[in-house]
Amino acid sequence: MHKLLLLIAILSISALGFGQIAFYKVFSNNGADFGQGIVQLPDSSYVITGSSSSFDEGSSQAFLLKIDSLGNYVWSNHYGGQEIESGRRVLYRENYGFLISGFTNSSGNGGFDFYLAKVDENANLEWEKTYGNAGWEKVHDAALTIDTGVIMVGETSSNETDNLDIYLVCTNSAGDTLWTKTIGGVGDDYASSIKQYDDSTFVVGGRMYLSDSLQTKGYLMYLKDDGTVLWENTYGVNGDFWINDLCFENNEIVSVGGADRHLGDSLDPAYFRADMSGVQQSLSVNAGLGQRDNRLVTRFGSSNGVYIVVRFDDQWASPGGSDILISRWNIPLNWQGDFIMYHDEPDVEGQIIRTSDGGVIFVGYVTGTVSGGHELAVVKIGAGDTYPAYPEVIETLVDVSEEQISDLLFYPNPVSDELSIRTENASYTEVRLYDAQGTQLFEDEFSFQKQVDIRQMAEGYYIVEMRGASVLPVRKKIVVCR
Repeated sequence: MHKLLLLIAILSISALGFGQIAFYKVFSNNGADFGQGIVQLPDSSYVITGSSSSFDEGSSQAFLLKIDSLGNYVWSNHYGGQEIESGRRVLYRENYGFLISGFTNSSGNGGFDFYLAKVDENANLEWEKTYGNAGWEKVHDAALTIDTGVIMVGETSSNETDNLDIYLVCTNSAGDTLWTKTIGGVGDDYASSIKQYDDSTFVVGGRMYLSDSLQTKGYLMYLKDDGTVLWENTYGVNGDFWINDLCFENNEIVSVGGADRHLGDSLDPAYFRADMSGVQQSLSVNAGLGQRDNRLVTRFGSSNGVYIVVRFDDQWASPGGSDILISRWNIPLNWQGDFIMYHDEPDVEGQIIRTSDGGVIFVGYVTGTVSGGHELAVVKIGAGDTYPAYPEVIETLVDVSEEQISDLLFYPNPVSDELSIRTENASYTEVRLYDAQGTQLFEDEFSFQKQVDIRQMAEGYYIVEMRGASVLPVRKKIVVCR
């Protein structure tokens, strides 16, 4: 035990000292768990939001999951009603707490509405509010204003044509509506991203249908926090273009998205640069790679580079669906390195942000890694392109309280030769053991007690899972140490 604690301490001090923290973790329970947004706190821990059906209240609930600077579970909680809530972004201000921005159909005016929840720093819900009209409104991104209000951007179908329009809602710190905007016409338009440029101005990115050309173009809007639009512009040449995300570099707007130039089945990743007056400086399209779309972008460290998240579904992708490529580029577009998320089923992005140690952190979801469903995935890339080891570490998304596991005993833990499992609950009928990469090592029937021989297993972390037809699966982390 002392050897293990010493090793952990040495590794932790080394990682923190050199700012090279990197990890790849999967959080999941018995439901569908989607990672959508992440924020870093002043102590270098992180809070993640998304939607999950693992909490057993409602079809799918918005949640907050806190992990420490090394990616270890700290706490989680869930929010919403009896239908569907999805947390798209989590915003944080010290001594105020968290704001979850997303959408809901448990309450509100239409099929879906914008959703905003205020949560204190201990994960307790303080209030929930909805915003929308008779159609569907869904949030894609959100940003804090200087006075702890929120600007939420996304889409609405509440119009005469039933097409999508860009929809913006600005609130004060109490969640009261200050202003709204609906922008669009006969085609589908939506806002996918909003980033704060200075104390009072923001840039919104998305797509806009132009009726004169019958094509979709990338769209940027520069506006003040009072709703005043300073300028708006569209970007792209022949074919359809769109902007998915943006960041700022040397007083320029760096935007990423895609292009469909109707040349067969190819969707091409696109990269846009514009000055702060909205004038396009460059447009790059990476043609001929198949189904690829630049989905997210963020700066990192103090360099002039960016990380771009690409979703690809082409000849290099897994057979079951899309995969994720996290690529590092210097500006202007000199490739530096890649990290690939590759599984047999779809991998999907949520958000990527720069971190205080000079790296970045990504949240999204993978499919079928542990339970056969969707599982939240977090990838931390350290400064200097320090990529994590590829195998995922299984964790729990739903907190298993002491009351829930009080009828299960796992001992000793840490363990060196044989793990004992005991219970007086006849509902547990199966035991499984997984290694830290998610590989199932052991499965057997269970009835009240069992000894599991672990003498042939290497030192490290493992997950014991107890299952039964009438109970939720319970997972317990054990440490093998000699």
